Amino acid sequence: MLSLARRILLDTAAVAAACLGLLGTASAVAETPDAPVPLFDELRFQDAPLMLEIRAPWRQLRRAPEEDGPYPATLTIPGQDVALELTVEKRGVSRQEICSMPPIRLRFNEERVEGTIFDGNRTIKLVTHCNRGRRYEQYVLLEMLAYRFYSALTELSFRVRPAAIVYEDSERERSDGPRIAFLIEDDRLVGNRHGLDKVDVEEVRTADLPALETSIFMLFQYMIGNVDFSPLSAVEGECCHNAKLIGNEDTLDPIYATPYDFDSSGWVDASYAVVPEILPIRNVRQRLYRGFCRHNEGLPAARALFLARRDELYAILENETRLSSSSQRKSSRYLDEFFEILTDDQRFDREITEQCRS
Repeated sequence: MLSLARRILLDTAAVAAACLGLLGTASAVAETPDAPVPLFDELRFQDAPLMLEIRAPWRQLRRAPEEDGPYPATLTIPGQDVALELTVEKRGVSRQEICSMPPIRLRFNEERVEGTIFDGNRTIKLVTHCNRGRRYEQYVLLEMLAYRFYSALTELSFRVRPAAIVYEDSERERSDGPRIAFLIEDDRLVGNRHGLDKVDVEEVRTADLPALETSIFMLFQYMIGNVDFSPLSAVEGECCHNAKLIGNEDTLDPIYATPYDFDSSGWVDASYAVVPEILPIRNVRQRLYRGFCRHNEGLPAARALFLARRDELYAILENETRLSSSSQRKSSRYLDEFFEILTDDQRFDREITEQCRS
């Protein structure tokens, strides 16, 4: 975890002090970190999307119940002598109900992908275009940018890889695409990069989560206007809701929540996104801080980190040329509103610190 602390330490004295106090024990329990796998090694690829063709019984997959699958598939890379056998299956919950093309999970045989761009991967989440139309393509790009924002704030994050995919139906000999998509790093690999484990437990306590990293997690969710998450528990099954736990599997010290799945956020502003009735906001564009009071000691350093990374976040947005001009303007204004709160002491206390959950 030294790499995580080192990147934050560079920003401000406040962040440095917090990191020394809150992250100092992480390296003592972490194993030797692994290098990123080729697909998600940020030093080995540019922002150009990875061109892929995936042949599978797509119509059968789309129409089948959630529990059906996996289905046999073949993945090829145009212009390369690569043809990988794998399986595909539907994933997610809400998007299975509303999307003609639901999110997909790719499952590989690790031995068969050795020496390819997919070397080291067992499973990869694929975020698809959901439905036809430019609006849905914009949703994919905006959600991908949310992942990239979080990676700019902390290395304890899911890396993503943009893709353009042709979906070839093996039963009807039809193809669709290329379609905008992106690939998400597996949580096992996130842990490996930091010498930590993927932690599978049903729930954790607020006391188990460190103040600084959890404040970064919560302030990020506030920035993108997301309330569809829980770093403590899930509705059913293992923890957590739209967050994965990374840490020491034996001692749970350290343990960190890593967020994913941002399509219900105000940042993406998907037409199908709704606010839970129990929350005091009217629409997903309204921000609501959902952090815990126990972690408020980490908020000053988290705030300093976001302010230090402000220009980098705007650059990530501005460099995504596939966004429409209207999406660029709307998204830039949404970031502006967040940083107006962050730079105003009174508003920060009123709208964030004092809104914490006990």
